[in-house]
Amino acid sequence: MENATQTLFTILGTIFILASPTFGQEWSIKADYTESCCCAVACPCSFGSAPTLDHCDWNGLIEIEKGQFGDVNLDGIKVVTTARMGEWIKYSVSADATDKQVQAAANLIAAAWGTPSKVKVLAVERVAISVKRTDARISFSTPSSAVEIEIVKGFGGKPVKILNLPKAQHQDMTQYKSITNKYEDEKHGFEYTGTNGLASKLDARGKL
Repeated sequence: MENATQTLFTILGTIFILASPTFGQEWSIKADYTESCCCAVACPCSFGSAPTLDHCDWNGLIEIEKGQFGDVNLDGIKVVTTARMGEWIKYSVSADATDKQVQAAANLIAAAWGTPSKVKVLAVERVAISVKRTDARISFSTPSSAVEIEIVKGFGGKPVKILNLPKAQHQDMTQYKSITNKYEDEKHGFEYTGTNGLASKLDARGKL
């Protein structure tokens, strides 16, 4: 069931109705963003062009440094988004989040991304999220997703950087390439290697 006033969510196997955000709520987010998708390096979607395969599947990790949605504080919360662009999206929220934070985190990311209302929300889940970093690689995983990306080096062995992209979540971007990017549930799944990866900054705010 999906309409303008309510959306179906699943958290820890429990199904409940989450009311849509009340208009007038303010939101803000400052976060580190890591992503891998199915597009070639560098992802044309970041520049407003069509995806490499005419669709774009991705796993993205949002590590919120400072976040607020309405009266809910989201500092320190992690969210993994898994999606097919324009069709469906799933939100996996870190296991230490409260029920209220889980709901607000999904609303915050949808607001910051400008996710169209027509996109189907598969689920909002509270799960364990693992993150590992070295100088050359970043990996993150949930029970249904796994990503590992390696940095792309440019002139003089320095990381390739792309600045001032149109999307808020792709600022101060460092280019990576995927080693693993996969997802699997009962109805959806994908697996890619050698495709686009990135690490960037997100600093945005707004009002619904």
